[in-house]
Amino acid sequence: MSQFVHEIVVGEKHEGSYTLELINMLGKGAQRVIVKAHGRNISKAVYVTESVRRLTGDKIGYGKIKIYSTEVGELKEEKSVPVIEIEVINLGVKPQS
Repeated sequence: MSQFVHEIVVGEKHEGSYTLELINMLGKGAQRVIVKAHGRNISKAVYVTESVRRLTGDKIGYGKIKIYSTEVGELKEEKSVPVIEIEVINLGVKPQS
């Protein structure tokens, strides 16, 4: 696979769905996957990445972890929502030249 960065946005589905999606992406040769979540789903994103790390042993690692907030809603009713982006790196895949 190329150096394309894949992204999983964690939402309302069960953790197992995202865990399986991440394992499938890494198994198909994805070198880097960004797991992203907003608000209440942040803990779910952390659970998913840690579950996959435990399942795969030393075959994945973490890259950059970004934490920030974004404004959502209408102009007069905007509110700040926290966001996390966790970069998961497939250590079993050699970068292509």
